Amino acid sequence: MLALSELFLSKELKYSIKPYQSDLKKDWDMVLDNSINGTFLHRREFMEYHGDRFEDASLVIYNEDFPVAILPAEKEENSIFSHRGLTYAGWILIDGLGLKDIQGIIKHTKAFYQNQGIERLEIRMVPDFFAKESQKDLKLAVQICGGESVFTAVHHCTSLPYRVTDRGKKWGRKKAIEKGLEIRASSDLKSFWEKILVPNLEKQHGVKPAHSLQEIQYLKSVFPDHIRFFAVFSGDEMLGGALIFSTDTSAHLQYTAALPLGKKQRCLDYLLSHLIEEEFSDKSFFNMGVSHIPETGQTNCGLVKWKESFGGKSKSVNTLKLQISKK
Repeated sequence: MLALSELFLSKELKYSIKPYQSDLKKDWDMVLDNSINGTFLHRREFMEYHGDRFEDASLVIYNEDFPVAILPAEKEENSIFSHRGLTYAGWILIDGLGLKDIQGIIKHTKAFYQNQGIERLEIRMVPDFFAKESQKDLKLAVQICGGESVFTAVHHCTSLPYRVTDRGKKWGRKKAIEKGLEIRASSDLKSFWEKILVPNLEKQHGVKPAHSLQEIQYLKSVFPDHIRFFAVFSGDEMLGGALIFSTDTSAHLQYTAALPLGKKQRCLDYLLSHLIEEEFSDKSFFNMGVSHIPETGQTNCGLVKWKESFGGKSKSVNTLKLQISKK
């Protein structure tokens, strides 16, 4: 991390804001590399794989000529969203900023968008379990600057290290081992997507994965250390798998599914226990994501119970609205 206090934080920040363009990528990356709350999802390579779906409205915020924050964002009519193509975003801040500094960044952001005729700013905050440092000042600054919660998502996270204690999961893991099942890191996303994940989501929920096979293959090729796939095999047959988005602090369970035979042989009990207890035990959290039904916002109680059996505890993450006055 850069020691910003030694550079300029002893004096009042003098802000300037630039809309993101490709020639600013070096500044964008510098903020991410030294941020308290950025992850690989905020890399331009990740954001731009589906860039044709969104009108980019991202910003780079400077103190004089030094980048201190970025805002991954996209525009629809007179509203700015940060960012519906990402699970979480908001202001990504370089380490060393204080409450007053962050307030200034938010106020200047609102003024910048106001000059473009924007009336509303919606922020999906970075969950604390993905942040490398405290976001307390950021949350307070957003509140002071008029942020109001419009939706609260509940994630279920397991604090690591953790040993699975649920009797059913321990029995399931034992049964899978007795059946001779094996867990392997795999590159065969095609088999998982086409034979297991897509049919499961279609049958159970009538939906498709958020990423197509081609998209996830591309992203894994760009971020091989951050996007990892693990599968459970009986001999050469893939019975189930889990795709993990790995950040500095957390392992996030992006997708998991199993064939009917895999479920019968409790392959996911084995796989999830292995990932939590062994593969990602050096992380601070194992996040199993949200547990609400997107169409209704109602809690999926069965999913919550499943996540709790692996040590998951509820963590609230707010989506905030900031109204911008018309000029």
